[in-house]
Amino acid sequence: LILWLKNFWKLMMLAKYLLIFLTSFLYSQNIDMYISLIHEGQSEGVKDNLPELISKYPNDPGVIYLQALLTVNGIKSLELYSKLIEKFPESKYSGEASVKIGEYFYARGLYSQAGRQLCLIPRKYPRLPNMQVVIDMMVSSFRAIGEEDSVKYYSSIYQSMFPNLDISKHGIERVTMPSPQIIKKAKTKEPKPYIVQIGAFGSIQNANRLKLQVTQIGYDVEISPVQTNGKGLHAVRVVRYRSKSSAERVGESIKKKLGIDYRVLYRPVDN
Repeated sequence: LILWLKNFWKLMMLAKYLLIFLTSFLYSQNIDMYISLIHEGQSEGVKDNLPELISKYPNDPGVIYLQALLTVNGIKSLELYSKLIEKFPESKYSGEASVKIGEYFYARGLYSQAGRQLCLIPRKYPRLPNMQVVIDMMVSSFRAIGEEDSVKYYSSIYQSMFPNLDISKHGIERVTMPSPQIIKKAKTKEPKPYIVQIGAFGSIQNANRLKLQVTQIGYDVEISPVQTNGKGLHAVRVVRYRSKSSAERVGESIKKKLGIDYRVLYRPVDN
């Protein structure tokens, strides 16, 4: 009897795990189906089901991605994509979320931000199915701001990583890696030691929210960890400028547009 009970218990536990697996699998399939419907322009039915999904699975990466896809407000959608990447970096939706952020910057004409976002994606998410699209947009972004060296540098790296990429369509026939000495010289040629600090938050979510807001009006923003009175904070900084006066002009412009106070700080980069 005892042996029978043990075997019965094992069968029950196996059935439980099988049910959990099947439920998870079917749920994942539903999310992918919803995403396909959105891409096909059939988003109304997905919108009807979204409130229930958010209620049941508020912290699920697939639900967050769906919510971001269906959010009309650009800032809000960027916040959702950033939340997904931050909380679920290994999720199968994180790569696509990173691409969406790059697409948004590109569509808004923020080519510097788009280039920096897109050039990191192939390394972080090498299994993305739409890598050609990412590279094409990256090249267009860098060329829009005259960064031809960046085009050659990243094209060289990713051409070797993804042999099927069509780099020739961009007029790049032979890509060579710039030497480390040239890269270092370019970085150190014009020191820009001044930054504009526009806030410091205990919450990384609040820091990201301000970063997105200021990025929207065309500035390069970084979040840096700082210590204040023994407390760790996330400093939001507009970077970087050669002179204090140029940094102050940027600070005044941001204050005028968004009503945000600022401080100009001398923070040279240790090259």
